[in-house]
Amino acid sequence: QDGPLKIFLMQQTICRNSVDHILQTTFLFILKNLNLKNVKMFVQEILFPTGNPPITKAPNFINLKYKINESIILSMWVGISEAICLLSTQKHDNLDSVDNLISSSTQEIIQDANSKNYNLNYSDNKKAFNEWLAGLIDGDGCFQLSKKGYASLEIVMELRDKHCLYIIKQKFGGSVKLKSGDHHLRYRLHHKTGLLNLIKAVNGLIRNPVRMLQLGKICENYNIDLIHSQPLTYYNGWFAGFFDSDGSVYMNDESGQLFITASQKNKFLLDALVELYGGKIYTMAKVGAFKWTCYRKDDILKLVNDYFKVNPSRSEKRVRLHMVNKFYELRVLHAHNATPNSVLGKSWKNFMIKWDKIVSNKV
Repeated sequence: QDGPLKIFLMQQTICRNSVDHILQTTFLFILKNLNLKNVKMFVQEILFPTGNPPITKAPNFINLKYKINESIILSMWVGISEAICLLSTQKHDNLDSVDNLISSSTQEIIQDANSKNYNLNYSDNKKAFNEWLAGLIDGDGCFQLSKKGYASLEIVMELRDKHCLYIIKQKFGGSVKLKSGDHHLRYRLHHKTGLLNLIKAVNGLIRNPVRMLQLGKICENYNIDLIHSQPLTYYNGWFAGFFDSDGSVYMNDESGQLFITASQKNKFLLDALVELYGGKIYTMAKVGAFKWTCYRKDDILKLVNDYFKVNPSRSEKRVRLHMVNKFYELRVLHAHNATPNSVLGKSWKNFMIKWDKIVSNKV
């Protein structure tokens, strides 16, 4: 069965330039409005409605490799190892396999697209990561400048959250070592090139006043202008990083109520969380800190199903975040009150076993 684009082109008497104009106009609209996460569905159901599930079995009436440098780039980015496919109106009887349609590396495609102001979500993802990193540093990080002028960054996290530190190490260099006599890891970056790249990434995103002062000294040492952060917005990745460092997801054993919290000595950082994500701030006088607590079901579900879908947690706390929906489902069924040998009782028991495997930092 022919796709709608082929039928349209076959039924028209139209010059080649007009066809190119139609394709460019159409694909520019697609690039600006199409969510890349749904590209695979778009390709299979709209461009190639043949019933063939794999994209590698696309019909042979389209040459996807036509004039790479002359055609408009259409991002059909299915995965890191997949190529960008280009659509042409020129028909061929035989097509090479999709493996032979790779026009360039993913990075080259991104650079080319950015140069043409096409939005491939690459810059957005990079920005979100930098925001996450800034939030993590605001919580668990520390900028240091020695008397001799040597600058460094340290981030200390629990052993279970080593994944976060190795992500940062992969991007900026540095080292990750176990703290002696402790179940914590220390990430340290003192190489000048890597540190300058990191400063460039988070400058303007740091919000903790203490961290701002620390970063300001290093910026002054390297003749870099310190940029102050803008007001926090709902989808800013900073909160995800701050949650990975100072946040927690836990259940009250007596009431069975669920909480998402974040603790910090500086109340200023928590005030914005109340405005954006709901909850309240409580004083913890014994430890000289404040705790933001999100406790309403609607607010918690919005965070889990909306915010953290856009800005995922990278720490082990994400495991409990992924279990929140199941928790409320079982509570609605009163599984927590069911007899131990019933189906619901066993479901609740299995849920709690998985839940308790993730140690909470509850304060």
